[in-house]
Amino acid sequence: MDVVPSGDGEGQAPAGTLAEFYEAQARWGREVSSEEREKMIKEAAMAKHARIVKRIEHKMDVAQAKKLRAEKLLSKIEASMIPAGPDYDQETITDEERVMFRRVGLRMKAYLPLGIRGVFDGVIENMHLHWKHRELVKLISKQKTLAFVEDTARLLEFESGGILVAIERVPKGYALIYYRGKNYRRPISIRPRNLLTKAKALKRSVAMQRHEALSQHISDLEGAIEQMKNQIDASHDGKNDNMVRQNEEYIDSEDEDEDDEAESDWEDEDEDDDSEDDEGMNSGGR
Repeated sequence: MDVVPSGDGEGQAPAGTLAEFYEAQARWGREVSSEEREKMIKEAAMAKHARIVKRIEHKMDVAQAKKLRAEKLLSKIEASMIPAGPDYDQETITDEERVMFRRVGLRMKAYLPLGIRGVFDGVIENMHLHWKHRELVKLISKQKTLAFVEDTARLLEFESGGILVAIERVPKGYALIYYRGKNYRRPISIRPRNLLTKAKALKRSVAMQRHEALSQHISDLEGAIEQMKNQIDASHDGKNDNMVRQNEEYIDSEDEDEDDEAESDWEDEDEDDDSEDDEGMNSGGR
């Protein structure tokens, strides 16, 4: 390269412009053959596939770690819940009484909502408070599956000591009607100590939803990894490029969802458990 003397000093090379670079490249640069170009495109495509597979595997590792934490949290919460068993000496009702109680219960305007928390100590307490003034109590469950509704109905029957009259489909969900019985005696403590508190029931519901969502997310990632690995050794035509772009869009959307997700409840869950235990003991004492 020629050295151009300048006013400041000698030995400085000119910076050059982009146009001069293109001109030099066209004059002295080596032409790339079609075989080399195809090889470079193929290597770039394989590197792109490998990079996407690595990103998906990293996301799956993160999802599996979150799923394990959700399982530990669920086991820790459910360890403090000791559900009651069936009462084999329970009072029975006739078919005529069941039909009458069902008709009266469906006409009742007052009901207890059963939301995402499920069955906890406050639900049983409210059932006994309703039985103080009437023989029947109606609960409305928001659960979608009938099998889950039946399990919830049996648990309420065991914990409250009432008689399950009917499970009926209503516009708001499923109606659960309970009869207190002829020999009903109000217990000394209407809030059972063997069930979860309201705060722990909510945390259990959130953990169960997160565990289910993470399980589905991991299944989708495993399918994406298997699909990408099958494409690494295959020919990279237009169809494969479209599938690669679809996987990239899927990964980008998952990255945005993870950025929006709050992680504070996982980091402080141990501290929250201690405060909730104290709150549950104080509310139970009241």
